[in-house]
Amino acid sequence: MAKPEIESGEVLTFSQLHNEVLDQLLHADISDAEISARRIVEEATGIEPHLFNVEQEQLVTEGAVIRADAMTVRRARGEPLQYVLGHWAFRYLDLAVDSRALIPRPETEVVAGFVVDLLRSSSQNNGRKLIVSDMGTGSGAIALSIAHEVPNAEIHASDVSREALALARSNLAGLGRSATRVQLYEGDWFDALPDDLFGTLDVLVSNPPYVSPHYELPSEVANWEPSNALIAGSAGFANLEHIARASRQWLCPGGWLVLECGSDQAVRLHNLLVARGYTEVIIKSDLAGNDRAVMARRPLDDVEPRHLSAASAALRRGNLVVAPTDTLPGLLARYVDAEAVKASYSAKQRPHSEPMPVLVSGVHQADELVELDANSRQLIGRYWPGALTIVARRRGGVDPVHGGATLGVRCPEPGWLRLLIDDVGPVTGSSANLHGIETLNSAQDAAAELSSNVDYVIPGRSPGGTASTVVDVTGDTPRVLRSGPIGEIELDLGA
Repeated sequence: MAKPEIESGEVLTFSQLHNEVLDQLLHADISDAEISARRIVEEATGIEPHLFNVEQEQLVTEGAVIRADAMTVRRARGEPLQYVLGHWAFRYLDLAVDSRALIPRPETEVVAGFVVDLLRSSSQNNGRKLIVSDMGTGSGAIALSIAHEVPNAEIHASDVSREALALARSNLAGLGRSATRVQLYEGDWFDALPDDLFGTLDVLVSNPPYVSPHYELPSEVANWEPSNALIAGSAGFANLEHIARASRQWLCPGGWLVLECGSDQAVRLHNLLVARGYTEVIIKSDLAGNDRAVMARRPLDDVEPRHLSAASAALRRGNLVVAPTDTLPGLLARYVDAEAVKASYSAKQRPHSEPMPVLVSGVHQADELVELDANSRQLIGRYWPGALTIVARRRGGVDPVHGGATLGVRCPEPGWLRLLIDDVGPVTGSSANLHGIETLNSAQDAAAELSSNVDYVIPGRSPGGTASTVVDVTGDTPRVLRSGPIGEIELDLGA
């Protein structure tokens, strides 16, 4: 390796030191040898990057050569350059990095930018203090960037790794006055957060472990970065699913969830967040154009949790529930419970031969009930949640109540209703009225008009409006059975 002096006794120049470091890295087959050599020389000597090409013939100190020597040995063994240098840039910060936490990556810088933009938009609206949680903070990159860039944000960052939190504290110490708005907690996901944050978060952001145990990572990652910050069960989806399912009630109404994910996980995560009752669910790309994050918002019009809990319990007991849906109050019964479905027919005095539509939380539940082809999936992707009912062939044979081979499925617009359905399973969603009689807009009034008792009523008024567009997808091409809010021109799959 490089020596403090060469054979002639002359001290090394910048150029000579750089060449010796580069030769060693090329000999070790380091893929970014040129970049690594330059960064190591800059770090060892303290030269400013913009002077690197100008000062090539300047002499370097013995200490600088020794430092370069040590770093080159580490890099030649495959240790990541970021760990070798001991620090790395992330957005506007220079963060300490080492093997206690993942190396901050450009993709995550983009995710942090999404959060900053959301918070700045909120700040412009009212200027109040904004409460943010960064779960699985690692080196603190996202949390500290938010604190640095959004002056009225209060950040609560957590990690299950005590070692990672120690590194985050080191970075926090160098943040200056902004550090007073950051709190760090040790613990596993939501268990780490104080109870008084429940229902108050304006943004919850996380870059959780999302790599499948079966994915072959580059050796530089697999051999050096902490695996517990990378690998997750269920093909890498376990942590994403846990956060998606549990985070909704931690957000304030209108609060945002922002999750970094793998490019092959974004659609699955998007569908899960739709099923969990979020609105404005958006897949976001990184600088390379790959799907990298999913953003979703807790609706502003959620019903109280006690109503959802009571309705869920009633449906699980096999009883009927009336709730205000997209247009009119609906009579709900768990679809898997044939006796409950029959009771809903009786309550409406509706003939069993007339099929009832089934409400699903999203495409996953629909897929379990009916056969979806490419056309129907395209329509679902375009119009769910919303006023589109898909009539498709029923899986598992004919319906046990109406005896038909097809089933109409719809994903309703209200987020709280999708959340309820995701918890209890698909429900019949016919209007809460006696057969052939106009439905009242108030859920309480509609329930009172039915011919039998309803176990629970979620209070509220439905907005009214046109019933959903019904499209039959059992043939070669979709066919409109009932016109509604979605016009036939819009339904054209070539549009």
